[in-house]
Amino acid sequence: SNSLVTGPARAHVKMHNDAQYGHQDGEVNFWIPLTDRNLTKVDLHLQEADSTCTPMPVAVGQVLQFHGTRVKHYVNSNVTPYTRVSMDFRVGVEGYFDPQWAMVGTTADHSRRKVQI
Repeated sequence: SNSLVTGPARAHVKMHNDAQYGHQDGEVNFWIPLTDRNLTKVDLHLQEADSTCTPMPVAVGQVLQFHGTRVKHYVNSNVTPYTRVSMDFRVGVEGYFDPQWAMVGTTADHSRRKVQI
């Protein structure tokens, strides 16, 4: 999915792990900022093992890979007048990803496509 966070705004993405939204352990997240973090002051924050949250200073042109199903994460609010743009997606890892899997109780599962590389 692509993500636009216009500024200024008080809203932010609350801390969560993707399992709360129906994703499975066999997925790996990728987050790619398309706007300079120094301009928007927006970072993806990951929760460490000791429960502290650390901002990930990912620059334009870099990619952050993390296990979003297990690692809690959030994006802080954009308090600047600039729009933050990022691209994020998940990849199912062969041998760990179950294409038939569905979280009990979800009604709007994300679509899935298989891509041969």
